[in-house]
Amino acid sequence: MGVTPDGWKNKGGTGKRSCNCGSWKQHWINASGKSWPSKCSIKDCSNDATLGAHIINSSVSGEQIVPACDSCNKLSGEFSLKVGITLISANKQNTCEK
Repeated sequence: MGVTPDGWKNKGGTGKRSCNCGSWKQHWINASGKSWPSKCSIKDCSNDATLGAHIINSSVSGEQIVPACDSCNKLSGEFSLKVGITLISANKQNTCEK
């Protein structure tokens, strides 16, 4: 599936959510089968990726998790993703609770 790079927003109010993986960072690692990237997924950001951010896009179904830095996880407006970013569904029924 090709990732829509533009029009993403942070999903507010997700700070208290948890999953069986222990963290959203681990959720992304477990579901993607990839190593955690060193850098944030948000375009034009070169900070270290420290957490799994919940993001939404009107043209993509459901909430997604991407590696992000703390500052990008607090962005209030729309942002773009870097090319080649792996999106992982935040829907636990489709991932870690299967």
